[in-house]
Amino acid sequence: MLGRLYAVIFICAIIMALWYQRKFLESSAQELNTQLTFENTILPTSTAMNFQNFSYENGRLKYSFSGSKITYFTDNHFEAEGNLVYEAFDVEEKKTIIIKTNKAFGQIEANKQNEYQNDTLPIGTNNRIKNAILPGDVFFDFDGNVGKANHVFIDMENEYISSKKPFTSNGPQGNLRGNGFKYFIKEEEFKINSNVNGDVKIKESRN
Repeated sequence: MLGRLYAVIFICAIIMALWYQRKFLESSAQELNTQLTFENTILPTSTAMNFQNFSYENGRLKYSFSGSKITYFTDNHFEAEGNLVYEAFDVEEKKTIIIKTNKAFGQIEANKQNEYQNDTLPIGTNNRIKNAILPGDVFFDFDGNVGKANHVFIDMENEYISSKKPFTSNGPQGNLRGNGFKYFIKEEEFKINSNVNGDVKIKESRN
């Protein structure tokens, strides 16, 4: 009789041990999943109001990007809104490009600092912007050619601006319309993707 009681107690102890082990494993797995989810969550690192972001090369100002608000995130992307202005400059720091819109997002290059940057600014503000997508209406001025486009991509590393959407442009090159364009900043070269029409003016070559 006593042996049976010991056997029942032993079996109950094993069941309780297995139950506690299962609960511990479930709790540990849930904690691990929560930790992994948190680590993989994209979170904002800082927000700057009335911001100005500058890029220099060998002491020369190449472009500036400013606006009402910009937020930087842990995966090195940014989101900006409100009175956004992108300006590019030539080798003499003459302004050649102006682009205005109200919303943008893109990638930043982390830990890219130089002597012209301010360490007192929020985290992310000191980092150079690599590229930006302007999803809404965009008003541009390419060296006097003023126009309107939509969904514009600015590649600040490879120095070109492009769109696959219809656009209009008026200026020294004529009154132009087309389905998408690509503008090469260094060469100041404007290429239209397709359906070109309007009053096109060809620049005279200088001998």
